[in-house]
Amino acid sequence: MKTHIISGSHRSVSQSAKIAKYLQSQIEAKGGTATITELSNHQIPMWDEKVWEGTAEWKKILDPIFTQLQAADSLIFIVPEYSGMAGPAIKNFMLFCGGSLLAHKPTLLVSVTSSLTNGAYPIMEMRGSSYKNAKQLYIPDHVIIRDAENMLIGEAKTGSNDEYIRKRIDYSLSMLSAYETAMKTLRESTSGLDHQTYQYGM
Repeated sequence: MKTHIISGSHRSVSQSAKIAKYLQSQIEAKGGTATITELSNHQIPMWDEKVWEGTAEWKKILDPIFTQLQAADSLIFIVPEYSGMAGPAIKNFMLFCGGSLLAHKPTLLVSVTSSLTNGAYPIMEMRGSSYKNAKQLYIPDHVIIRDAENMLIGEAKTGSNDEYIRKRIDYSLSMLSAYETAMKTLRESTSGLDHQTYQYGM
């Protein structure tokens, strides 16, 4: 696997970052490579149309992230839940990801919540609106990490829920790897893909 992980929290210390590091360790343990972008470290301004002009200001902000996204064959978006919604940092970031940058790259969604019962709405929100122009391929599997503060702490399992979520992550990463192999073949095809004429979804 060659995966790039976007940690979508805007907090400097976050459960999303902790989970990103756990996912990275699991991918590397299976022989893959994984890089991480923590959006909290980049403080990306609100979208504005000057980004289309390719100004030095925007290139300085976005190019380091885009370079890693371009090199990846699969993606993981870690989406923290705020007030029952996907966090604002990752929603804003998705506005910049058009063209062929993410197109047809298999993507695993991971929702993070401190609640014992919530976490589904960020998944629904990302699946419903964020792929139109970016064209990433959300795989059918996703992960919801509830009670995040008590999950994935070190190597020792903290209980049955922690054990379950670790197994669920392993399964989802295996599915992501399978999609990565299949979709890489499609992206390397010279027929059918026209990101210039059809760069926007309908």
